[in-house]
Amino acid sequence: MEVDWSDLPEDMLFSIAMRMDHLSDYVRFGAVCKSWRSAISGNPQPPLHLRFPFLLLSDNITEDHALYSPLERKLHPISLHDGLHPTRFLGSSSDGWVCMIDDNLYLLNPFSGAVDFLPPPRTSFDFVFKAVWSAEKTNPNCIIALLCEIYDRNTVYYCRPGDARWTALSTSLEFVNDVVFFNENLYVVDWKAERVVAMDLHQGTTTMMAVEALDGFLDWMDHYLHLAAGPSGPLLVVRHMKENVFETERFELFELDGTLKKWVETKSLDEGMLFLGWNSSIWLSSSSGLKECKGNSIYFIDENKDLGIFYLEGGSFGSIWGLDERPLYYNFELVVPILPWKEDGITF
Repeated sequence: MEVDWSDLPEDMLFSIAMRMDHLSDYVRFGAVCKSWRSAISGNPQPPLHLRFPFLLLSDNITEDHALYSPLERKLHPISLHDGLHPTRFLGSSSDGWVCMIDDNLYLLNPFSGAVDFLPPPRTSFDFVFKAVWSAEKTNPNCIIALLCEIYDRNTVYYCRPGDARWTALSTSLEFVNDVVFFNENLYVVDWKAERVVAMDLHQGTTTMMAVEALDGFLDWMDHYLHLAAGPSGPLLVVRHMKENVFETERFELFELDGTLKKWVETKSLDEGMLFLGWNSSIWLSSSSGLKECKGNSIYFIDENKDLGIFYLEGGSFGSIWGLDERPLYYNFELVVPILPWKEDGITF
């Protein structure tokens, strides 16, 4: 008796798909036939244990682009729309979109190939450092904020869906070091993280907080400050660099205590993992069951090819990216995989 495998119950197909060990197997599963694809099409994101961030890579000389799967050690070349020549990646959203800039600002979904253009850069933008999202890009209430340099000063601009131009934000800070969204509030810190501004852009409210200075003066030549969204609030990540070498020596992690008005050091991410890029961060819970991953760790990478894992509890380093040979890619961006992908897009 022959079995029609395309006629299996949808709940059984879904259960099988959720047990895939690799994202490539999950994608191939949906490509078998219409009924198998239908079983997973209602969930645009892969199972949590398959959501280990990819790296979006580009070479500014050859204009080659690729998605790299660290767990599978595999490059997936991608093609961009004609006329798109991004010089930098500015950040990624929680649902797989990447903000890019050339003469224009736009969002690219590297998995589906979809492109959405943002309001054009203002002529006063000397340099755009990063972009952050208040919610998933597909959320109609999503706000995108940019950290820009204008006349030697860092300034924050934002736009909502449908806006024709960028709107400047007044932070009252002499120098803006970094920005991050948490629970749809935009957090902004100055260059020594002694002043924190929390802004509700939907309600138009702003809260300024002066916080206790971190122990020791943070010389910008030897330290970098990053804001990241953690499991329960904004995190301050202090990245200590080796002297005269662009290589990470260690990380320190601080949580904001609004009652005590200070940054409190922690060595816990609630067993989660913080993926830290130069202009983006992603926190994932260890309960997601991500393969080959350890909790309470920072997975880091930047445009200077300084990359690895830092284990908070022991203070040691590890490697997982599989890019230790330092390939000739000039841009790196963390991006969470999302489905569906166009049929003529990346292949597995």
